[in-house]
Amino acid sequence: MHNRVLQNIFSAYSGYLSKTAQPLKNLKAISSIQGCRTKAMGSSYYRCKHNHVTEQYHSCRHRSCPLCSGRKQLQWVDQQRRKLFDTEHFHVVFTIPHEYLPLWQYNEEKLTDLLFFSSKETLLELMASKKYHGVIPGMLMALHTWGRQLTLHPHIHCLITAGGLTVRESWKETGEYLLPIRVVKGLYRGKFQALLLEQYRAGLLKLPPNWSDGQFDILFKACYRKEWSVRIQDRYDHGQGVLLYFSRYIKGGPLKPKQILNVDSKALVFRYFDHRDQRRKQLSLKPKEFLRRVLQHIPPAGKHMVRSYGLYAGSNKRKHDLCSDLVGLMKDQTLPAGLQIQDLVVECGQCDEPTKLSCRVWPKAKKGISFIKGEERTDGASGLVQQYDEPDTAGEGLFSSA
Repeated sequence: MHNRVLQNIFSAYSGYLSKTAQPLKNLKAISSIQGCRTKAMGSSYYRCKHNHVTEQYHSCRHRSCPLCSGRKQLQWVDQQRRKLFDTEHFHVVFTIPHEYLPLWQYNEEKLTDLLFFSSKETLLELMASKKYHGVIPGMLMALHTWGRQLTLHPHIHCLITAGGLTVRESWKETGEYLLPIRVVKGLYRGKFQALLLEQYRAGLLKLPPNWSDGQFDILFKACYRKEWSVRIQDRYDHGQGVLLYFSRYIKGGPLKPKQILNVDSKALVFRYFDHRDQRRKQLSLKPKEFLRRVLQHIPPAGKHMVRSYGLYAGSNKRKHDLCSDLVGLMKDQTLPAGLQIQDLVVECGQCDEPTKLSCRVWPKAKKGISFIKGEERTDGASGLVQQYDEPDTAGEGLFSSA
């Protein structure tokens, strides 16, 4: 299936989407994905030694666009792995009860912060306890809001060091096990519930319009009586495997183009991996239902979906440097074959010679960028021109999620 398949679907149903009520973040995503690598985003012009001009359309750079996410994913992996310690890591997953999904839809930004904060505080508090390890760990957390079938399923993936820095500033390993899972579940549930109740009593939560009086109290008590889902995976020799898993979804959205198997006016079929029975399956959805599921996972504008805590936090640079001296960093570990960032070389379409960037032309409606207005050109370029900027060509098909 063509890597522009999602863009084509958005374009084909642009009339339908324009008539549906969409939040501003969705409208921006739809516009960006539709225009990605088309004339609407502007162009970069390259010139070879024979004076031939090659035009390349710009990427939208929206974090939900699968067409231009590859290079950004690689850059993020390269940046993050340079700060990870060369030690074992655990992978921890925190979820919220499905009873809170209607509340999430109306309070996405607030509940995102609550989920990050309660997950982070749970691990930091237990890891620092003398009853367990008495250390400060390094943690990298990423929020995913989808299930394998694109349903709403908010959950936090956490990469946490299997050890940490003691009060005497020495490195201490956790051993084979991170923390007792029942203790983690109980403390996490208590922290999230306390924060949620605080928001509710302060009148900061927007309740779904179809909720009756007292509906929040009923669900709140029901969620206290159930066991919340937290999963601690087996220890990894290093964190790079989980890091690569994170990177698949920090850019490009929840579904990769290669997962889409067939599209017509009646149904869209995509494949996914069911982790419950470890089998690959296919799901058929009506195109409008598919669009609804995809758009509900557009992240809020300006909201960080990946956050660092503990020794990996930017505010802990001194302790991070100390631990890097004690256990080393992962930066010398190479990425798997085919995942290295390659320097971009644009070849001339007429003579196959290397080219050099001549200028960039942006659409006149572009805001927030410093432009240099160019004179009338003879190579077909017009509009607003920014000379000698770095081209934006992302790798495609570098990550798969079957």
